[in-house]
This record gives sequence, structure tokens and C-alpha cells, in this order.
Amino acid sequence: MDQIFLLLITILPTIALLIFFIFSDKFVEPKKTVFQTFILGMFIIAPLEISNTFINLVLGENFVFDPFLKAFFQASFLEEFFKFCVLFYFCSTFTHFNEPMDGLVYGITASLGFAFYENITYVYFADTFKDSLEIAWARAFTAVPSHAFDGVIMGFFIGRYYFVKKGKNLNLSLALIIPILLHGSYDWVLMEESISYKFMYLVIILEIALTVFLYKSLSIQQKTKIKEPQKRFR
Repeated sequence: MDQIFLLLITILPTIALLIFFIFSDKFVEPKKTVFQTFILGMFIIAPLEISNTFINLVLGENFVFDPFLKAFFQASFLEEFFKFCVLFYFCSTFTHFNEPMDGLVYGITASLGFAFYENITYVYFADTFKDSLEIAWARAFTAVPSHAFDGVIMGFFIGRYYFVKKGKNLNLSLALIIPILLHGSYDWVLMEESISYKFMYLVIILEIALTVFLYKSLSIQQKTKIKEPQKRFR
């Protein structure tokens, strides 16, 4: 029974956030493409491991990044870059990727796919059941939502890149820069011993505020929209 409870705490936050954003979309995306994106989000771990192995070969296995570089490069930049690749090179090819909200939906789906896998590894590789339970509870309200919100932000600007004619290069840049900065700040606060971990909550609050603002702006646009593809600008 305890193991079932632990499993639920580990996976339900990811599933709940995913379901909320998928079905709050006025024009719900096909289950197949959502599932494919989620799985690809999980498999981001493969290029991440290859990248880290290459870094170790170049710098040496004994090389240790300081907290700032570890947070903003080894964690944030690499993870967000590969999420970006899923959206830009895979999701954008979907026939149903035909309006700005779709970028947001696929953005959070890819991010939650990665968060799902990461959660499993953190929780089930802990030393004791008590540690696993504490990690699962903590990540349910911090790391998992943070990944999700960064995915929303990335997806919003990817959507603008494809469906808003002006500022295309800026939107594409912001799709990477903002999630990297937020993700990196979140990790840096936790890795840097001289900074109180409580600043992590400020990062999460900022992510929530941005997510609500961006999501509401797209929802308002959708209310007056009929179900037809929008013109892409690329």
C-alpha cells in the first residue's frame, strides 16, 4: 500500500497538470500527437546523457562545475535546448499544430514528459522509503510545476514564432532564453550554499505569474476563434 501511495505522489502531479492544460484548450489536440510529444520529452534524457559524457571526455571526469555553471549550463541550458528541439523540429510538423495555443500545449507536454522521467529517477533511486516519500512530496509542489511552467513559456513563444508575423527572431530567442533563465535560477538557488533555498519559491511565483498571463492571453484569443488553421509565418 505504501508503494502504491508513493507511486501516486510521484506521477499524479505530472498527469494532473498535463490533463488540465490539454483539456482547457478549446480545440483539443489529438491524443496520438500529445502522447508522442510526452514520450519524446521523456527521451530527452538520451541526448542529455550523451552531452554530459562528451563534456566529461573534454574536461575530464574530475572536472566539477561551480554551482552557477552547473545550474545555468549543465542543467538549464541543455535540458531546455533539447525540449526546444522537440517543439521546433518535431511538434511543428504536426498537421494539427495550427494555432498559437498549440505551441503552449505541446510545450508543457514535452516538459512534463521530461519531468515525469526525472521524478521517477529522483524518487526511486533514493536510499530509503522515507527519503523517497519526502522527495516525491517536495517535487510535486516545486520541480514538477516549475518544469511545466517553463514549458508553457517556451511553447507560448514558439507559437508566436509560427503565427505572429512581427518579431519572429525575438520570439524564437525568448522561447529559449526565458526558460533557461528561470530554470537556471531555480537550480542555482538550490545548488549554491550561500543562497537561501527559499528564493526558489520566488522563482516559482514568477513562473506562475508568467504562465497565468500568457495562458490567459491565448485563451481570450481562442474564445472568438472558429476551428480553422491559422496562417503560418516562417
